[in-house]
Amino acid sequence: MPHATFAEGDRVSLHPLEEADLEFVTEGVNHPRVRGLVGQSVPTSLSRERRYFAEMNERTDAVQLLVTADDERVGVVELDPIDRETGVADLAVWIHPDRRRGGLAREAVALVVDYAFSELRLHKVTANAYAANDASRKLLDSLGFVEEGVGREDAFFDGAYHDTHYFGVLEREWTARETADEHE
Repeated sequence: MPHATFAEGDRVSLHPLEEADLEFVTEGVNHPRVRGLVGQSVPTSLSRERRYFAEMNERTDAVQLLVTADDERVGVVELDPIDRETGVADLAVWIHPDRRRGGLAREAVALVVDYAFSELRLHKVTANAYAANDASRKLLDSLGFVEEGVGREDAFFDGAYHDTHYFGVLEREWTARETADEHE
């Protein structure tokens, strides 16, 4: 897989998304165990993903990265949008169901949040998780994100309304967490 490396951790690396990755992205986002958890009610298509990819490449307010492990595509992590005026970016991540439960999402999120604070000099990273996605809520909590509120039944997918849990982490909280981890 001839991708440029954007960031590298112990088990995952992040790479700019390329045209060759779009079939994987389409299959992943359409997977029933991903689609509902990312709040997508309508299946996507390869042509739609190609249009979205082209739009993302023109934007300066978003970063979309392929997550790889063992030289295989495993998911996507992104900051979208990045509001440089307020210093806030919204985080999203999905890992293919075949590769879940191994800590890959945790490492990918940590890498992109490190980038948001150290390179982009942001003040806050936000994320949301649907009530049906207990694993995402636990992941965000374990990384030091604080639940800031719940939007009651403000998402519709899988034929039903779902609550959305909103999370955020401030740069100073992230830095304090990393410092505490180093001293353990």
